[in-house]
Amino acid sequence: MTYFSRTCGLLCFLFFSGSVFSLDISKNMPVNFVTEANYYPFEYLDELKQIQGFDIDIANAVCLKANLSCKFYNQSFDSLLLTLQFGRFDAVIAALDITESRKEKVDFSNSYYRFPPVFVSTTNSKEAFSIVGKFIGVQSDSSNHHYLIKHAKKNSFIISYLSSTKAFSDLRNGKIDVVFADHAVVDDFLSKRQNNDKFSVMQTEDVFLDKFSAGYGIAVKKGNMALLERINYGLAKIKEDGTYQTIYDRYFESNK
Repeated sequence: MTYFSRTCGLLCFLFFSGSVFSLDISKNMPVNFVTEANYYPFEYLDELKQIQGFDIDIANAVCLKANLSCKFYNQSFDSLLLTLQFGRFDAVIAALDITESRKEKVDFSNSYYRFPPVFVSTTNSKEAFSIVGKFIGVQSDSSNHHYLIKHAKKNSFIISYLSSTKAFSDLRNGKIDVVFADHAVVDDFLSKRQNNDKFSVMQTEDVFLDKFSAGYGIAVKKGNMALLERINYGLAKIKEDGTYQTIYDRYFESNK
């Protein structure tokens, strides 16, 4: 069992509150979701170039429960909220942390997933290590990126990447010292044979992650309450009937 699998039962939880509320979903509503399909296991392209992943399965289950006809589109992470604000798409699902700064721009559903990000490094020590003086790779414009900018020591060097895949590649090739990424993504990186003996999740005293975010949420355009209510309805229903747990186990508990 991986570190992620052992600890997820404690930290990965839903933030749905109350019972499923009364909502008229008799009329079908089309919804265009957008994501960046380069963040396994949350969203990725399969061998047929179809968008797959935990987030996509969650969205499809929500759509089924809330009578939404959903389509999914792929584009760069740093443009997701902007295209949502301009009305090109209806919703964003992309391992998107609910933060106060983002809530000023868009509205979020109830959270459907939470687990803090971690550092992964070549250092083998299980004791706390320091990120001071280290070159730290992180996905550009992500919550992890903004968190490091705010909390990392001034003499740490933050290197931003368009994708976490490139950050892990540079870590493997010795171009950076550390990658800061979501635990499930790190867990997938460590599960690969060429990585599992050379890299490990590190404990650090330099950055504290206990209150990192309110979890992942689905973003909609400000004021789109009709869609937001249906999404929250669907999220509550899939928790209530066990669909959420089935999807969760498919992606995470199988790593045992």
